[in-house]
Amino acid sequence: MTMTTPEFCEGLAQQFPDVADILSEHIFDNDELLPHLFLADVTRYVLADGRDRRLIVEHLESVFASEGPDVENLIAVSFVEHLESREELIRATDGVKASRICAEWDRQRAT
Repeated sequence: MTMTTPEFCEGLAQQFPDVADILSEHIFDNDELLPHLFLADVTRYVLADGRDRRLIVEHLESVFASEGPDVENLIAVSFVEHLESREELIRATDGVKASRICAEWDRQRAT
């Protein structure tokens, strides 16, 4: 069974208290959950080396190809695409086996 993007975002927030805070602020600011904007906020948290960075990236890596095309697209567009340079990719994935995320980053920049 695949997840919807809102279910994925809510599950991410349930796993990580800092992400729950990001989700609360996101909903306060937008009056609803906008999954792509929310995951972009999570990307900024990861790039700022938030305390759960490694665990969040491990989670994104593990669900990237397993939760269906909508979640895969969400991660590709609103996480991977927001890693604007190889330095940001390395900073986000440091200490994490993230072969799917790295392959997607390379694929996006190959064109």
